[in-house]
Amino acid sequence: MKRILTYLICVLILSCQSKTEKQNIEEVEIIESPTLTEDSETFDKLDTLLNTTDYLILGKKIGKVIVVEGDEIDNFPTYEILIGYRNEVIIGENIDYSDVEIYRKYNPKTSFKDYQVAVYEGKLADPDFSTDPDAKRFITRIKNECAKGINFAGQYTLVTWGCGSPCQSGVVVDRKTGAIFGGYGTVLGSEFQKDSKMIIRNVGAIDTTKSLIEVCAYCDVNHEIWTGTEFIEIE
Repeated sequence: MKRILTYLICVLILSCQSKTEKQNIEEVEIIESPTLTEDSETFDKLDTLLNTTDYLILGKKIGKVIVVEGDEIDNFPTYEILIGYRNEVIIGENIDYSDVEIYRKYNPKTSFKDYQVAVYEGKLADPDFSTDPDAKRFITRIKNECAKGINFAGQYTLVTWGCGSPCQSGVVVDRKTGAIFGGYGTVLGSEFQKDSKMIIRNVGAIDTTKSLIEVCAYCDVNHEIWTGTEFIEIE
């Protein structure tokens, strides 16, 4: 029972997440996770405990580490839960979470070019706050960013602001109609482009030099597309 409760806590933590080229690429502030800022020599001195197609797990000491589905945990009674990533759980035997560095390999199947769109060149509509009254709390920020023009998905201005540390929230403004849509949120920043409807959330968790994502409670990297009213996860 204790093992199941621990796993559920991991899942709940994960579920609570709901460069710049002015012509094409926009990035919100990227907050790098602590492990990704460590010296590469320290990285190289750690022992490799697991190296698969999807994961690289390094350790300060030797121990057994495996990745299983959530419903498989009880098949390994001598293992303890280290952390979860989406529907998978990393478990270890004779080793603690503080002794390991866990990375998921970043091998994206989608890119911004896969979702390119034409950029609207007509008259830009001002944000219509009647479509999202809650957005009035950030009226100055939204108006200032909209004054800079389109920065996302061909006809939108994606406006972001901080909501704690680490946390960013925001809205998407349709520059043809002025309609405002909520639903944007991230922890480690995001990358998006003026001429693509794809966005990468939590991009700050990615070590681009090694193509690795640090696995932590808030480091879930998502590729999503904007449908015109909401974000849909594609990877």
